Amino acid sequence: MMKSLAKFSSAWRHFPLALVLGCSLYALGFWIFAPMGPLPWHEAASMIRQAYRAGDAITTRPWWAARAREDLGDLKFIQVRDLEHEDLSLYKRLWVISLPGHHGLFGPFADGTYKRINHVMLDGLDLSLFKLPPPVTVAYDFRKNLRQASVSVLQKNTAKPCSRWVENKWLCTNHPWNYVGQMIVELRDDPREVIWAHPSDQGLLQIKFHDVPGGKTLMVHTGLTPPAARTPNGAPVHLDVEIDSRAFGTIIQANETGYFPH
Repeated sequence: MMKSLAKFSSAWRHFPLALVLGCSLYALGFWIFAPMGPLPWHEAASMIRQAYRAGDAITTRPWWAARAREDLGDLKFIQVRDLEHEDLSLYKRLWVISLPGHHGLFGPFADGTYKRINHVMLDGLDLSLFKLPPPVTVAYDFRKNLRQASVSVLQKNTAKPCSRWVENKWLCTNHPWNYVGQMIVELRDDPREVIWAHPSDQGLLQIKFHDVPGGKTLMVHTGLTPPAARTPNGAPVHLDVEIDSRAFGTIIQANETGYFPH
């Protein structure tokens, strides 16, 4: 019995070495038999440019495989982790470049809502083109028109204007974070183009847009950055919307990070 235990103990001591050798042989075999050479990013970019139209957008799978931006960075990119639940209502078609092992798409890509109208395999890269439902018409983009807005801080019913426009933002106080500007920030782990409008401790923040055309729907996304949501004793943020000085609605953003549609 003791001899058997001694043999078992000796064999067990060699298990880590055997595991390392096994993993090394597997990796060596993978690189020997797997296709070698760089992926044809330039070829994929050339194909997209030749057929790209106004209203198209481009994405990659997985989301971090943004090598295509070196060749297509001047075109519209959507770089998000959860593509199946992303709002694509602004676009007519979507180009999807997938690395090996990332071909499967679910939700609207699988049930026919988004129809694949072209599919090409390029030596490891999977290039698909999807036709999306008819896009919505944007009557007014508040972020794009931020410079034409009037921004102020209300102090005892008196509006103190944020009158300095510097580097795509209205400066409201001497605090470097206290401004209203066109920013790209991380919300729910994805980069988002937003209007950064940090509440001021000196009064209510007010943003007025003039001559806004009417539309059927007012679409608003809100969210707090992860550092803001981690602040101790944080409070919800209230966004009151008025049209022609009449109350239209209120959005309450809870003290949590994310990207929330309203």
